[in-house]
Formats: sequence, C-alpha cells, structure tokens
Amino acid sequence: MGASSASAETEAMARAQAAGLVREGDPFGLMAVVIARSRAWSPVSGVHAATADEDQAVHARRRTLPHDCVRSATAP
Repeated sequence: MGASSASAETEAMARAQAAGLVREGDPFGLMAVVIARSRAWSPVSGVHAATADEDQAVHARRRTLPHDCVRSATAP
C-alpha cells in the first residue's frame, strides 16, 4: 500500500469515526487491525493460505472469525 493510499484509507477511517460508525482511536492503528485480519487466510498469511480446493464450509468458518474480530475491534 502506497503512502497516498494509506493516507486516503486513514482519512476514510477518521470520517467513519466522526460519523460514529467506528470506535475512537488512532485511525491508522484501526486500519492496520482491519488489514491484518483480512489477510488471515490469504496467500500472504504467515499461518496458512486457503486454497480453492478446500471445502466451502471451511472457507465460510474462516470468513466468520476475522469478520467478528474486525467488528469487535472497530465497533463504536
């Protein structure tokens, strides 16, 4: 992510905070949490990269945990 993209994302996070949609806190830090969770099962994961050959139920479970974590970390 380039500097201008990070800046735009940070500004978007700050606007969401100002609108009461996202919890208070460092906008860049919250953005970093969201990005980290979104990569949990991706090819860039340091733990495990999901593949298309895996059962769809497994993919659904894997999507739920990061989603819930991000919701919990960013909820106002």
